[in-house]
Amino acid sequence: MMIKFLRKLYEQRFKDITVILLDDSKPGEDNSFDIKPNRLFSLFIISSVVLSLVTVFLFMITPLGSLLYTKEDAAMRADIEAITDRVLSLQDSLIVRDQQLAEMKNIIRLSLDTTLTTDERFREVFNSGGTYLAFPEYAESQVRTSSRVNPSGIVFSNNLNGMDDFPSSYPVDGTFTREYDPETFHFGIDIATSDNVPITSIADGTVINASWTINDGYVLTIQHASGIISVYKHCSSIAKKSGDIVLKGDIVGTTGDVGVSSTGPHLHLEIWKDGIPQDPALYLIQ
Repeated sequence: MMIKFLRKLYEQRFKDITVILLDDSKPGEDNSFDIKPNRLFSLFIISSVVLSLVTVFLFMITPLGSLLYTKEDAAMRADIEAITDRVLSLQDSLIVRDQQLAEMKNIIRLSLDTTLTTDERFREVFNSGGTYLAFPEYAESQVRTSSRVNPSGIVFSNNLNGMDDFPSSYPVDGTFTREYDPETFHFGIDIATSDNVPITSIADGTVINASWTINDGYVLTIQHASGIISVYKHCSSIAKKSGDIVLKGDIVGTTGDVGVSSTGPHLHLEIWKDGIPQDPALYLIQ
C-alpha cells in the first residue's frame, strides 16, 4: 500500500496534491493537506545527503573510523604479505646455507674424503697391477668382499693434503663482468657466458656440496688442498654429486641464468681459504 502511494506521488510530483485523511470514528472531521511531491522528494534527498555527510564526518574525527577497512590498511596488508614472502625465501636460503656449512665442517673435521666415490678414470689405477692392500693369503680368504678396505680410500686419502694447483685457468670462457667486492657482500667474480657452457674444476678436490637454492640456482662446492674451497653458483645443471672426487679441468656443470639474484647467463665463482673469502682473480690466470 505504501509503495503504491509513493509511486503515485512520484508520478504526480510536478502537481499540487491534496491529501485527505478520513477518520471513520469521527464522521465529518476529515483532515486535508496540500502537498507538492517534488518538494517532498527534494527534501528527502537533501536529508539523506546531509545524514551521509554527518556519518562520514563522525567516522573521520572519532575512533569509529578505525572500524573501517581503509586504503592504508590494504597497503599495509600488501606490504606485510610481500615481507612475509621474502622472509620465507630468505629462510629457505639460510637453511640450505647452514646445510652447506655443516657439510664443509664435517669434511674438514672428520676427513670424510677417505670414503668418497671415484669414477671410471680411476679404475685403471686399481687394475694396473700395483699392490695397494697388504692382505696375507691365508687371511684374504677369510675376509668378506663387502668388508674389505676400499682401495680408492687409500689412494685418495691425501687428496686434500697435496700441493696447490694454483694459479689455475678460468673455469669458463666468457666476459668478466663484476669483480670481487666484499664491502657490498659480493664475495666472488662474475663471468658472463652463453647458456649451457661447460664449467670446469679449477683444481683437484672433493665435492662437499651439490644443491639447489632459490637465490643462486644450482650450487657446487669443492674442497681443495690447503684449506681452499671453490664455489660455483647460478649453474643450470651440475654433473657431480656430494662426495665425488674431481680433477683439475673436469667438467662439473653448465652455466645458466638460474636463481632469483641472477641477471643473465653467467658463472659466479667464489674462493674461500680457511673460512675467509678470497679474491678469485689472485688464484686464476688467463
